[in-house]
Amino acid sequence: MTALLSFVGFMILWQLIVWATGIRETLLPSPGSVVTSFNEIWTEGILWPAVVESLQPLFLGLAAALVLGVILGLLIGSSGWLDLIAAPYLWGFFATPRIATAPVFILWLGLGFETKTTLVFISALLPVILSCKEGVQTVDASLINAARSFGAGRFDVFRRVVVPYTLPFIANGIRNGIARGFVGLLIVEMTVGRGGIGQQVIRSMSRFNTPRMFAFTAVLMLTALVLITLSRRLEAYASRWREEVYL
Repeated sequence: MTALLSFVGFMILWQLIVWATGIRETLLPSPGSVVTSFNEIWTEGILWPAVVESLQPLFLGLAAALVLGVILGLLIGSSGWLDLIAAPYLWGFFATPRIATAPVFILWLGLGFETKTTLVFISALLPVILSCKEGVQTVDASLINAARSFGAGRFDVFRRVVVPYTLPFIANGIRNGIARGFVGLLIVEMTVGRGGIGQQVIRSMSRFNTPRMFAFTAVLMLTALVLITLSRRLEAYASRWREEVYL
């Protein structure tokens, strides 16, 4: 309810600003003109193909990155020598802006589906690995010692202590991975203008069709909001056991 009221208040404020300033539509369209443009792209059959073209590489790249990232993060975090070797490269690639690496993947893979999927994969993989690695390395040593004192082997300690303790870090890494993967997708679509929602945003901007640009941008924001909301629910579920322990 609070979110709905906040949205309604934002729309009213937006409309009041347009009325009060008399700003041109090419600079700031009214909410009504954006809704009209949304109806137009829906009835013209432009919206759904663009959404599908963006979501396919997004979901494929994210799925691969999240699965592989969790596995690699747990392994690297559990091994001192693996962490020593991999950490500098992981942090180095993580700090490198994706827009700087996009031309390399475009040169190697072209402008199509493969480049989008690869950049989503790379963008999402690194934060997942780093978050999982940090989670493993913060496991309370007393918990491990207690498990070993009860006769737990190395695999049992990993499965029953390390992984459950790391679940909140895994969920947080997944959330960050989703956000960065989404950005990686848009970098390709908005840089080279090759299909998807990002291309429609750039195309609308180049034609000074600001209401349509805002309509496609709203679709981008809604897609990102849905993905982040799902990841936050996952994080809350994964962290539930900690709340129960401290009650």
